[in-house]
Amino acid sequence: MPDLFSHYQQKASNISIQIAGIDKKLTYASLFRLCNFLLIVLSAYQLFYGFTIAKLMLLLLAIVGFLACISWFVNLKKNKKRFRFLHEVIMNEWNTLQNHANAFPDGQAFDTGESFWGDLDLFGKGGLYHHLNRTSTVYGADALAHQLKYPLIDPVLISEAQKAIAQYSEQMILVEEIIAASKENAVDFRSLYSVLDWLQTDNKLHQLNWLKFILFAFPILNILLIFQAIFYAELRWIGISFLIGWILIAIFAKYLQTGFLMLSNKEQILDQYAIILDLFSKVDAGKSTQLQDYQQTTKEAVEAIKELSKLSSRIDQRLNILIITFINPYFLFDLQNMLALESWKMKYKNHFSLWIEVVGKIEVLNSFASFAFKNKANIYPTISAEQLYLHAADMSHPLIPKNSRVSNSIEIGITEKLLLITGSNMSGKTTFLRTLGINLLLAEVGLPVCASRFDFTPMQLFSSIRISDSLQENTSYFMAELKKLKALKTGVQKEPASLVLIDEILRGTNSDDKYHGSAAFVKELIQYNCLSLFATHDLKLGEMEQEYPTFIANYCFESKIENDHLLFNYRIQRGVAQNKNASFLMKQMGII
Repeated sequence: MPDLFSHYQQKASNISIQIAGIDKKLTYASLFRLCNFLLIVLSAYQLFYGFTIAKLMLLLLAIVGFLACISWFVNLKKNKKRFRFLHEVIMNEWNTLQNHANAFPDGQAFDTGESFWGDLDLFGKGGLYHHLNRTSTVYGADALAHQLKYPLIDPVLISEAQKAIAQYSEQMILVEEIIAASKENAVDFRSLYSVLDWLQTDNKLHQLNWLKFILFAFPILNILLIFQAIFYAELRWIGISFLIGWILIAIFAKYLQTGFLMLSNKEQILDQYAIILDLFSKVDAGKSTQLQDYQQTTKEAVEAIKELSKLSSRIDQRLNILIITFINPYFLFDLQNMLALESWKMKYKNHFSLWIEVVGKIEVLNSFASFAFKNKANIYPTISAEQLYLHAADMSHPLIPKNSRVSNSIEIGITEKLLLITGSNMSGKTTFLRTLGINLLLAEVGLPVCASRFDFTPMQLFSSIRISDSLQENTSYFMAELKKLKALKTGVQKEPASLVLIDEILRGTNSDDKYHGSAAFVKELIQYNCLSLFATHDLKLGEMEQEYPTFIANYCFESKIENDHLLFNYRIQRGVAQNKNASFLMKQMGII
C-alpha cells in the first residue's frame, strides 16, 4: 500500500509540473501573439504610406506568425485540458486508496432488486460497481453492470478474461490515459442508439442515378452562373437556379430531416469513441486473444468513426446563415451530406454496432485493470471444471478496508455440499456469506480475488440474504421472502452448477414452523447440483449433520463475554455455536 500511495503521489506531482510548464508556455504564446498582431498593424500602416517588397514580406511574416501563435495556443490549451483530466484520474485513484468514495457513478440505476445483486451490494454508493467503475460512456456503464449481473460461467472465457486483465493491468499509463480521455470527452452519457436505428433504414438517394448526376453537375453550373452574375450583372439565371436548388431539397426534405436529426449533435460523442479506440489500438496485447481481437477491431474502426464524426459536424453547420442562404441552394449541401451518409452506411453498417460494443468492453477492461493493479496482493483463481468444488484460503471481503479485514478459509464440494453456519448476532455470518459470494463473482469476471488461494468450479450465484417488503406491490416481508426462495429453487433446478447463499430464512414465522420449513428447504437443496451455505440462529438444524453426514457439515462463528465486554474474532470454525448475546446486548443498552 505505501508503494501505491507513493506511485500515485509521484504521478500527480509530475502531471502538476507538466501543467505548470504548459501555463508558462501559454503566457509566452499569448505574448508572441500580441507582438505579431502589433507587427501586423504596424506593417499594414507602413504599407499604406508606401509600398515596398520588404514591407509586404514583413506583413506576411507577421500574419504567419500570428496564425502560428494561435495554433500553438490552441494546442497548449488542449494539452493542458488532457493533463488536467489525467490528474483528476490519478487523484481519484489516490483518494480511493484512502477509502474515499470513487468519483465515478455508483450504478444505483442498475439495481432492480433481482437475483443476488442487492444481497452482495453490487450497486449503490460503496458497492462493487462503484468500487470498480471507471467508465464514462453509456455503453461502458451498461457493459460493466451486465458483466457483474451475469458473470462468466465458461471456464475458457474466464481464463481468457484473466489473461486480458493481467496483461492490460501491466500497462497502466495507457489505461489511465484512456480513462482520462474518455472522461475528458464525456457527453452526459448520451448514446448512439438513434444511429443504430438509422443504419437499419433503406437508402433513397443512392438508388437515383439522375440525382447523382445533378449533385455533380448542379454545383458546377452554379459556379459558372455566379461568375456570369459578377462579370455581366446577369442575375436572372442565378435566381432561377436558387429556386431550383430549394425545390430539389424540398422534394427530399422529410427524408433529410429524419437522417440529420439522428446524427445531430453526435460529433463529440463520436470523437470520444474514436479517441478510446485509437488509444487502445496501441495496447501490447501479448498472448491475450481477447486483447488481440479488441485491438484488431479498433484499428478497423478509428478512421470510419472519425469520418462519421466529420459528417456530423457538417450536418450541424448546415444551420449556419451563410450555408442556408448560399451554399445549400447552389451546391445542394443537404443532399451532398445525405449522399455521403448513405455511402458511409453502405460501407460500415454491419460493423458499427460491434465497434461501440467494443468501446464498452474497453471501458470495462479499464475498470478491471485498475482494480487488478491496485490489488496486487490478490491472486488469480484456479478454475476447475471437473467437479463442483470451491476452496478459499485466507479469504476476505474486497470492499472492506485492508486494515479492518478478517480472513477466513473454507472448502466445500469434496465431502460436504451444504454448510450450516450458526452464530450469535453480529458474529460475522452474513459478512462471510457476502465475502464468499463477491469473491466468486470477481473470479467469474476474470479478476484477482481477495485470498491467498481460490480454487473453484464456475457456477451461477443464487442468494437470499436481504429481503424487502413492498407497499406498492402489497407484498409482506414473509411473502417477499417466499417469492425469493421460489425463484432461487427454480434457478438452481435450471443451472448445471450453482452456489447458494442463504441467511436466516423464514424469520416471519414461529420458531417451530421456522425449523421445519428450514429443514425441509435444506433437504431440497442437497438434491441439486449446488453448493450451499445456510446461515441460521436455529441451533436445532445442526442435528441434520448426523442425518446427512456426507452432505451437511456444521460451521459457526463464536462470540464471548469478558469483563462485561462482548468480543468477536469473526473466524469461522467447525461445530455448532454455543454462545448467545441478545440478552446481554439488551441489558447493556438498558432495554431490559
